[in-house]
Amino acid sequence: MIKTRLRYCVYDPDPRGNPRYYVRKKGRKKVRIHEPFEDSNGNITEDFMKAYWTALAVLHGTVPPKKKTPREETFDWLVDQYFRSGTFQRLDPITQRDKRSVLQRFCATAGPLPYKKFRQEDVERSQLKRKETPGAADKLVKYLRALFNWAMKRKPPLMSTNPAVGINRLNMASEGWHTWTPGEIDQYRKRHPIGTKARLAMEIMINVGARISDAVRVGRQHENGGWLRFTSWKNRNRNPAVIEVPITPELFNALQNTPTGDLTYLVTEYGRPFTAKGLGNKIREWCDEAGLPHCSSHGLRKAAAVMLAESGVSGSRAVRRVRLDQTGNGRTLHPSGAKTKDGGERLCSLGRLSAAERCLTFAGRKHQ
Repeated sequence: MIKTRLRYCVYDPDPRGNPRYYVRKKGRKKVRIHEPFEDSNGNITEDFMKAYWTALAVLHGTVPPKKKTPREETFDWLVDQYFRSGTFQRLDPITQRDKRSVLQRFCATAGPLPYKKFRQEDVERSQLKRKETPGAADKLVKYLRALFNWAMKRKPPLMSTNPAVGINRLNMASEGWHTWTPGEIDQYRKRHPIGTKARLAMEIMINVGARISDAVRVGRQHENGGWLRFTSWKNRNRNPAVIEVPITPELFNALQNTPTGDLTYLVTEYGRPFTAKGLGNKIREWCDEAGLPHCSSHGLRKAAAVMLAESGVSGSRAVRRVRLDQTGNGRTLHPSGAKTKDGGERLCSLGRLSAAERCLTFAGRKHQ
């Protein structure tokens, strides 16, 4: 334990490095203070000092110790119930791991606190404590919002309001991942010619506009008369979206001249499908080889959206807009302003295919 500027007050971080402050006196049970110790100027906060004087009074016996909050009323219990719920179990395993990590770190300090007394200003304070990493701070607010929404929908409800609603993001100024420019796309193509796995990965992502979680799964079974039709991996359990896009000449050329797998176009050197993380790491390497250290797989999808917008499909906004048409239990994504396939024509995001090209089935493609 490390002494602080206050008598009897010590600093004792937990194994994860989260700050913990205690007031302890020989022969007495130590009292933890949960309030933030310092403000942005390095001054001890007023809330901490109030808690400090109260803890000293408890140690001196002048006031009775604060009654411990029952576990069923704490964040530790609420988060544990959320992790056990069907709502959480239906999430993608990757999403589960991320939410579990964020909420468990939050509970390292807030776990013993009563969740029903959490106010909007408390959420904002938790967010500001992480302002050095604004993306992580905003993610915490997002996951707390989901946690409280789940609690409100329980029967009987565990919460009457959601204190995480209406919290402004800290990461407003960021434009996110860098969007590839046409020059950078050409530079990548020059370094990775047709026939390489690096080139095929790029053509799939930019011509289909696919997330990396879709790029590692799309394959021959999704081909249908010159089109690709597949269900987006993201939200496939809660709100499935069926995506249909034409196979562009660029993608067709890459598929015809590159070894592919049977059920996934992209496979590792061992002939196995990539994981999303594994493909992301490989694209990172391929970008570095092309002299594009600032480019990433995320930016490829943004580039596809920009190219779609500049083709005139999305009108005046330079972002990819889609119209969701309800089709049975699923949903089909069409570029805004495009006619459906049943209407006889659909606009392609990056180019049009001839009737002959749309009828090709790629029977002569190379396979590993």
